[in-house]
Amino acid sequence: MKRILLLLLVFVLGGKLFAQDDNKIVISGQVTDFEGNPIDSCAVILMQKKFNPAKMTFSDKTGHYKLQEVEKGRYIALLAIRLNEHPLSKRMFGVEPLTAENLRLEFWAWNVVADRDLTINPRYDRLELYGFRVFEVIGGSPFLMAYVRPMSMGKFLETGDIEDISPLKDDIQFQLFADKEPLAVRSIQTIEEYTGKDGKSQTAFIIQFDRPEKVTGDRCIFRIEATHKAFGGEKGENLFFHEWINYK
Repeated sequence: MKRILLLLLVFVLGGKLFAQDDNKIVISGQVTDFEGNPIDSCAVILMQKKFNPAKMTFSDKTGHYKLQEVEKGRYIALLAIRLNEHPLSKRMFGVEPLTAENLRLEFWAWNVVADRDLTINPRYDRLELYGFRVFEVIGGSPFLMAYVRPMSMGKFLETGDIEDISPLKDDIQFQLFADKEPLAVRSIQTIEEYTGKDGKSQTAFIIQFDRPEKVTGDRCIFRIEATHKAFGGEKGENLFFHEWINYK
């Protein structure tokens, strides 16, 4: 009897010891290119406000990664980047970059709501999408709006100008999804975004698109995919965790 009680005690204490903290979650997934090829040695970084790293890991040889013991909460972004693939690797990370034909940019997921275990599968290539955000215009048309600023590796290598390397409006195509539901794009407009640096500006896009019909719950994950027809068809992708506002 004593032995049984001892075993039960060990089981209970062990269960408490190894049980996952209710305030912690896991973010995992696979990093690939747009053909599904895994990208190993890719840094996956979860960021707090002001872009301070909260958690960081690297993808394995199959492209898989896992961020463990992530405190629940809202994070400004999740970044995936291979440190030697970025054209500014030397300046940013102290790492010599690869040759021009092997360079790629970054993947971003924005406004990451980490309230449960998440699967995020970053895909990236030579077109970086930055700052993707979805918002509602209250009292306007029954559509949603998105902001995004694309950056082209090909344009950077051609011009050497890092300030504004956005594709031309006629050279880029956008697709939007809510979870896996495709959403029709209704209009695309360019805007000149003031940077505050010597009066320079950067070109960004405002996209009007349909509301999702199949999404339920208080949030959904929007995905934007873009193809730059110049420079061999560069591709890029972003995610945005959107929480619906329930007005009284």
